[in-house]
Amino acid sequence: MPEKNFQLPAIVWLKVTDYMHGWLQYELGGSIRMGDKKVISVQHLSGARDILRMETEMEVRKPVGLAVSATWWNCIEAGMTIDRETVERVFGLTREDLEMFEPVECPKICLTKGGVLRPWTNDVCFSKRQAAAMQQLLRDAFWQAVEQFDRSYAQKMEGKKYPAVDMIEAFCAETKTPDLHVAAIRREWQRRQKRQN
Repeated sequence: MPEKNFQLPAIVWLKVTDYMHGWLQYELGGSIRMGDKKVISVQHLSGARDILRMETEMEVRKPVGLAVSATWWNCIEAGMTIDRETVERVFGLTREDLEMFEPVECPKICLTKGGVLRPWTNDVCFSKRQAAAMQQLLRDAFWQAVEQFDRSYAQKMEGKKYPAVDMIEAFCAETKTPDLHVAAIRREWQRRQKRQN
């Protein structure tokens, strides 16, 4: 019988706008899970490789910013069960804040300060610049997905006019995005549409 490979990829937890979580899990979530979340695979997205090759960080920032390494994530999660108030004070994160983060799969090698290539372990975190670039990449991919869905929805409607909220509700239903995010997605969608016109 062949040995099972229990080697998991390195993970960085990235803060992502809450209304994107359903789509991320639906579209980019793989078979590996961290708790109740699927690990997000981004390496196939255009521009992701360049972002993942940016300089990373080996230290945790306090308070936690846009990203946190898997090792520190595990410590924070464990700390929340032991002494939530201290963890909130030291790391500047509440249990609700933790819900804003998604686990992102990382490559085998990272670039550390000084241009040194090292194995990407769970102690490595995105740098501030890298995390911001990854957030932007995921945001762009999300809105491209909404645009594509809108085009296919318009074809189904065969030229009939429809309120944007109907399309957004259908998008949320397909991607298993909770209904409570419909209003926020619709507002941002309409803002983006006005900018394009």
